[in-house]
Parts: sequence; structure tokens; C-alpha cells
Amino acid sequence: MKKIAREPLIHFLALGALLFGLNAWRDHSRADAGSPASIHVTAAIIERLRAGYERQFGQAPDVDELRGLARAYVREEVLFREASALGLDRDDTIVRQRLAQKMEFLTDDLVGAAEPAEAALQSYFATHAARYARPARVSFRHVYFSREKRGPGADMAAREALAALSSGANDESFGDAFLHGFEFAEREPVELAALFGPEFAPRLAVLPPGRWSGPVLSSYGTHLVRVETRAEPEPVTLAQVRTTVLRDFQEEQRRTANRDLFERLKQRYQITVDESAITNAAAVKMAEGAR
Repeated sequence: MKKIAREPLIHFLALGALLFGLNAWRDHSRADAGSPASIHVTAAIIERLRAGYERQFGQAPDVDELRGLARAYVREEVLFREASALGLDRDDTIVRQRLAQKMEFLTDDLVGAAEPAEAALQSYFATHAARYARPARVSFRHVYFSREKRGPGADMAAREALAALSSGANDESFGDAFLHGFEFAEREPVELAALFGPEFAPRLAVLPPGRWSGPVLSSYGTHLVRVETRAEPEPVTLAQVRTTVLRDFQEEQRRTANRDLFERLKQRYQITVDESAITNAAAVKMAEGAR
């Protein structure tokens, strides 16, 4: 008997019997209700299907394609309702996350549809003006010493070259080839970080202009740098960055609305968290890490 109970076929037949029984119970409940459930593919649904098709394929569907979309909608609706009635949506992480996301989308749609008052947009821009200012920019020359080519000697070679450059030597006489060139004009910190690494731009920001300085490290190696000009951040008007400000304002409004909605909904529930279980689980993880 134990061997039979472990057979996959027996498990399959038992599951089938369970589903059959649940379906029979649902059919009996429907009969008691007097009529089957209804699925109406309304004009609004047809329009949503049409718009979705057009977004995906870049053209409107024809009559046959619309009928196919309607058939697919009916199939999905039937399977969804049957799966929900059997409880297949319960304890499914992906379904839970998707439904939670759709609740947030409801709030997003309401907030995004509302055009903000001009005064509110002006106030938001004034509060965050520094965010939209044109960033500081720097123009400079550099001499490069390859860490890969010179190894530990790169720093020493750079210091020797710096002494010579400070005495009036030609910078083209020193250093190694650099893929991106040796002159950079009007570069912003984000550009410098992408090209040279995160530590390079902050060093340039404090170097004195008009003379060679260094060594300055980058993700490539060691550099001597001569800052030619430096431009401070420049303020802009709302008209110049209105599209970006509007996008950021609405995004902040959406986050605030979702947070407020969740706090209101949470008041409907009595929530308890087993803190001892959290502590115990964390202790197990720490013990595993120690091993």
C-alpha cells in the first residue's frame, strides 16, 4: 500500500478527483442560483483591446483581428474565473505582487490624469531649483600614465613629469597614449565619472586653474591635470525645464498618494509581526555565514 501511495499516477488521479469534485460543487451552486455566470465583451473592452493592439504593433487591428482579440479575452476571462473559484490565486507570490501593483496603478492613473495647478508647479520648482540648474563644467588637459603598462612605477613617473611641466616643459613629451584624447571642454561631473571613474571629478573640482597638478587617480591609471576653465552651476527658468519638472512633480505626487492610500488601508487591519521569528531567522543566517 505504501508503494502504491507513492505512485505519481495515484497522485494525479487524486488531484483530478479533487478538481472534479470542486467543479461539480460549483456547477451545483450555479444551478441553485438559477443561471450561469455572464461574460460581456462590451464596447469599452473592445476599445481597450484595440488600443492595446495598436500600442504593441503600431497599427489598428482589422475586423478579423478584433474578433480574435475578443475570443482571446473570453478564453482568458473563463480561465481566470475558474482558477479564482478553485483558489489557485491564493499563496501565489507573483499573483499577490501583481494585484498589489495594480492597486498602486489605480492611484497612479488618478494622479497622472490631473494637471497640476501652476502655483503648485512653481512652488515645487522653487524648492528644487538646484536640482535643475545646469551643472558645473570644467575644461582641462591631462597627461596619462598607464597603470597596466608601468605598474607601480606610474606614480613615480607622474611626479617626475610634474616637476618638469612646472618648469615649463612641453606636456606632449610625457605620458602614454590615451584612447579618449588629452583635451576635454565643458565636461560635467556625470560625464567625467562615466569616463574616468567616480573619484576623478571631485579631485578636479578643487584643483587650481592655470597650472599642472596631480597625480590624480582614475579607473585607468594616473593623470597630471591642468584645469583651463571652470564654470559654476547656472540657474535655469521653469520654462526651460518645464517638461522635466512636470514629470518629477507628478512622480512625487504619485508616491505621496500611494503612501497615503496604503496608510489609510492599513488602518482596516490588525497587524502583528512575530519579532522573535525574525530574530531567530536572522541568527540562523548569521550562524551559516560564520561557517
